[in-house]
Amino acid sequence: MEDSILSRKERERIFRRKEIMDAAVKYFAEKGFSATTLEEIAGSAEFGKGTLYNYFQGKEEIYRAIIDDVIQNNEEIIKKADSNSETFIEFIEKYTKGLFEYCLQNKYSVHLFIREIARLDRHYEDMTHQDLLQKHSQIKELLAKRINIGLKNKEIKEFDLQKLVVLYNHMVFPYINHLIICPHPDADAGVEANFILSILFDGIRNNHK
Repeated sequence: MEDSILSRKERERIFRRKEIMDAAVKYFAEKGFSATTLEEIAGSAEFGKGTLYNYFQGKEEIYRAIIDDVIQNNEEIIKKADSNSETFIEFIEKYTKGLFEYCLQNKYSVHLFIREIARLDRHYEDMTHQDLLQKHSQIKELLAKRINIGLKNKEIKEFDLQKLVVLYNHMVFPYINHLIICPHPDADAGVEANFILSILFDGIRNNHK
């Protein structure tokens, strides 16, 4: 019985933390870390400011939790694509489509993550750039592993492995950020993912002429 009560309490705690993160992310994305106040976050979450401290130590921890959540979801998407794909082509299609679907459904938090990757909000000092890159490295390593398999199986042309990892990330995330900061209310995740995949696999040259 006690374990059941603790389990319910933990579920409620997770739910409340998510409410606070959802309330904070829009302010962080639009105003930046420094300009966002706990009063704004508390008001949007419909909590008293003091109540926030029951779930987070301060806005630094809220910010970090949002970034960590994006990384965790990205990791889950790439692992799911990895476990459900036999070929590299199948993997990259599933990963790209899953990534676009998640990102377009979580625009503010993804925008925050991309800003942090680029270090556009330098007022936030708790999470160093190196710390973020280290957390993100497992995702890049799995992507590199899959690309390497594609190279060995001759599914793709023989290019430098690390350059292909960089190319993929610098095609996908800036384009996703463009869709976020230049509102496209009718943007379809599947269509946008297929556009990137088409450029990646086929290029822009018209080979039929």
